[in-house]
Amino acid sequence: MKHTMIAAALAAFSATAASADSYTLQSAFGGLPVLHPTAERFVANVASLTGGEVEFSYHKAGELSPPFEIFDNVSAGALDAAWSYAAYASGKEPAAALFGSVPFGGDPLSYVSWLHHGGGLELWQEIYAPYNLVPMACGVILSEAGGWYTKEINTPDDLQGLNIRIGGLGGAILSKLGANAMSLPAGEISTSLETGRLDATELSFPLVDKLLGFDKVAKNYYFPGWHQPAGFIEFYMNKDKWDALTDAQRTAIEVSCADANLYAMGMAAGAQSAVLDEFRANGVDVKRFPDAVMDALRAAADEVYAEKSAEDAMFKKVIDSYRAYAADYNEYRALSDLN
Repeated sequence: MKHTMIAAALAAFSATAASADSYTLQSAFGGLPVLHPTAERFVANVASLTGGEVEFSYHKAGELSPPFEIFDNVSAGALDAAWSYAAYASGKEPAAALFGSVPFGGDPLSYVSWLHHGGGLELWQEIYAPYNLVPMACGVILSEAGGWYTKEINTPDDLQGLNIRIGGLGGAILSKLGANAMSLPAGEISTSLETGRLDATELSFPLVDKLLGFDKVAKNYYFPGWHQPAGFIEFYMNKDKWDALTDAQRTAIEVSCADANLYAMGMAAGAQSAVLDEFRANGVDVKRFPDAVMDALRAAADEVYAEKSAEDAMFKKVIDSYRAYAADYNEYRALSDLN
């Protein structure tokens, strides 16, 4: 009954917005650095490129729909479009997680290159088609941090029994090592660390993590971000609304997302070091995971990929596509490496 009422209210809002020549764009994120300004830039670019014919009414997390319900609401047409993270849909489609990040995968350039030149986007569209959604990457994210821990992690055994906020495939991988992976919206993380509900969390890179105040409650900040060496912000739109746009309007959205990919990556690239210095000044120990922990995580990742490929044909199709492209990319990258 609750979901029916929410859907009805959202449908009424969407109808009102549509009559005003705008489309609802619900974000799964709050006003976070990089993600929020990239969304604002995207909205402004679409409006400019379409001469005001397509205007998105952009709403931050929770304003119209809870983050984990956005997918269903856009699918049903109660909302027009979303600004989200594909792993949130992995409960419905396991392969969707691979369009949020690929644990132990390649760098941001390899990820977005596979998407547009290695068949990735077509597979993503195939996954979302039954849900009446049209997806695309709309912001490439740099490698994240490995996470904040309230105690040191010196061996794989130290992960056993820890309650860790991490979503998607990263959570499945950590579960293999005995951790309790939990999925929580960003707004609930700091309180959960303070109360002891969580022992650790990952969210993003330093610039974003600073805003949430994790350095006040967890003093061990680990790298690398093995679970997300690169990531995508996703934009998706209800297919009926998408199909009703003109070719030029759809192109304007696609071009604006291409701009967002470069903008988000560039905005984050040079902004991390100063924040790390602030964390250190606040008593945070910034360090890398020990080699033994990384080896155990990599082995667990291989297990998860094998299991999910056996369970889901589309997951296997996507990860095989990614790995084939990565092999070609990595060969040339290795030959070009100056070190």
